[in-house]
Amino acid sequence: MHGPTFVLAAGSMLDAHPLVLAEAACAAGFDAIGLRTSHEHALDTPMVRRFRRRLDELGLRVHDVEVHRIGLTAGRIEPLVEAAAELGARYVLTVSDLRGEGALDATRVALERVAQACAGAGLTAAIEYMAWTTPSSSHDAARLAADAGAVVVADVLHHSRLGEGPDQLRELARRDVLGWVQVCDAPAAAPADLLHEARHSRLLPGMGALPLTELLTAVPADTALAVEVQSDALVAGSSPFERAAALLAAARSIHPRNTTG
Repeated sequence: MHGPTFVLAAGSMLDAHPLVLAEAACAAGFDAIGLRTSHEHALDTPMVRRFRRRLDELGLRVHDVEVHRIGLTAGRIEPLVEAAAELGARYVLTVSDLRGEGALDATRVALERVAQACAGAGLTAAIEYMAWTTPSSSHDAARLAADAGAVVVADVLHHSRLGEGPDQLRELARRDVLGWVQVCDAPAAAPADLLHEARHSRLLPGMGALPLTELLTAVPADTALAVEVQSDALVAGSSPFERAAALLAAARSIHPRNTTG
């Protein structure tokens, strides 16, 4: 049985130029990268092609491109899909900012459109669940993904803060909708501001109290793991190359089936 693919997630390197991200990921030993190409991180066509050539030289691939935000200001999906296809990505990550009555049904309709656009370019749409988004549970995410022909992204921080555990991850795998798992760590007690924690104060795997080994044991051994540690302290205290090396070492150290790399 194959071990996991380790992905350097875009969220861990939002301060770094994509070429620096790729170089750091390769030097650390990651198998693939996630890349944010939306909004202020958008790449023009010459940059996309230059970046793809460099990826080929490094022997590195793009696992996922982010992020399409379903909502009143979502914008067109086509530019993101086109960039993802040009980069050779496999997935386009989607979140829904819709809330309130009817949000789940509206998200379903929008996700179906995203999935169709992705499929036309040889890509797969992925939907992530968080406390402040729709869906806000793994159960609803699985239903939406199954209906749309998409997959689910399970972030261990969001998953744990929602009160979910290994059984819910097993159910995603059983339903064959689990795309990949994002890993980080955090204190046992949830803060009042979950959004701030997720975007600014995550911990390296193994440096907190989340039941990471138990959670990862619940998913298939070859499930891709994207190491996403959005941390102001980590950015301030390390270079992208130092950060990438620390992230991969930490992720490998807590993985129940791949501790040696």
